[in-house]
Amino acid sequence: MWVSPSNEEALTRILHQVFLGIGSNINAEYNIRSALKSLKALDDAMESSKTYQSESIGFCGPPFLNLVVRITTHKRLLDLSLHLKEIEANHGRLGVLEKYSSRTLDIDILTYDDCIGMHEGIELPRPEIILNAYVLRPFAELTPQLMLPGSNESLQELWRLFDQSSQPLVEMTVCW
Repeated sequence: MWVSPSNEEALTRILHQVFLGIGSNINAEYNIRSALKSLKALDDAMESSKTYQSESIGFCGPPFLNLVVRITTHKRLLDLSLHLKEIEANHGRLGVLEKYSSRTLDIDILTYDDCIGMHEGIELPRPEIILNAYVLRPFAELTPQLMLPGSNESLQELWRLFDQSSQPLVEMTVCW
């Protein structure tokens, strides 16, 4: 006799497409390299954008290195968020930081499938996508034709319309 799995078990079998923004301005190359290694354990086929250097926004601090990665995972949103916070903590990030401050590692869930709105305390898609060049440019580079959930424009078009002179980026040659 066949018994259907519980909803919990069924949810863990669904493969979710997730885009993550990763940044650091404290020992950045080491922390990002290590974080990517941890993320690779979630998805061996993870894809990443180029890496960009950007000035600190809202405070005086060292420049940041930023990139966007695409992963697929069976983890539910809350479980993924907790896993990412654990990776951040393992890289010296403890607790909630001031919005405008230096950080060893910042991993933000930019999109999770086609979710829109507040889910598990996370606003999706992440508002910073269209506000910050250090998120939009690598995201648009990685998947130019992607339409953000709730948007009528592709990431490539959003980047084209962005005031690129307002937040200069420098493409970095970093081998992850």
